[in-house]
Amino acid sequence: MGSAAPGDSGVAAGAALLAFAEAAVRGDDLAEARSALITEVGPEGAAQAAATVAAFSGLVRVADGTGIPIDDGLAAASIDIRERLELGAFGGAANTDHTRVTASAFTDINSLF
Repeated sequence: MGSAAPGDSGVAAGAALLAFAEAAVRGDDLAEARSALITEVGPEGAAQAAATVAAFSGLVRVADGTGIPIDDGLAAASIDIRERLELGAFGGAANTDHTRVTASAFTDINSLF
């Protein structure tokens, strides 16, 4: 078993696929990433990649909308924003015990993993 370069997925056109997926999620440099992906995998491959990104994006939105509990790391990292947005007022907030995690529970980013 050889060692892979950082970010190397071992998938054909993996770098172009990853760049496209990241650009699609972030909404930046999408035209450039799409063009590079089409060059690597052709129009049909790019369409399949776009459909896959869209499907996963939709699944995440459904999961978020149904109130799936957030994990401890995200709960700790999002305390301030959840309070400012008053997300605790939504019914789905009952699925996450907001009192069990506080920002002081973690001393550095590595303790989240």
